[in-house]
Amino acid sequence: MRDFETRINTMVEKASSLDEALGAAAATARSEGGEVRVTVGLGGVLQEIHLSSKAQTLTPRTLAAMIKETYDQAAVQAGDNSARALSDVFGEDSEIVQQVRANRPTGE
Repeated sequence: MRDFETRINTMVEKASSLDEALGAAAATARSEGGEVRVTVGLGGVLQEIHLSSKAQTLTPRTLAAMIKETYDQAAVQAGDNSARALSDVFGEDSEIVQQVRANRPTGE
């Protein structure tokens, strides 16, 4: 029974650590000129797009491309952050970490 309680307590601690780590996995990227700022969370979820006043001078096509490029940069960083968070909790060689690393965005 004591072994079971120990395993449960370990799982609870890992879950708490994982929740905190993944909550911090979000990443923000900015376009080179500062026109666009994008924040991406866990799983590539778009959390925020901010357009500075400089964005008003861009054509819609240029602005759309800049948003996409900036999103891609933030998604790669958020993927790296997520993999690192999972690695910290479950270990670098765990199956879940290997799956996340294999499926995260690469920026290519």
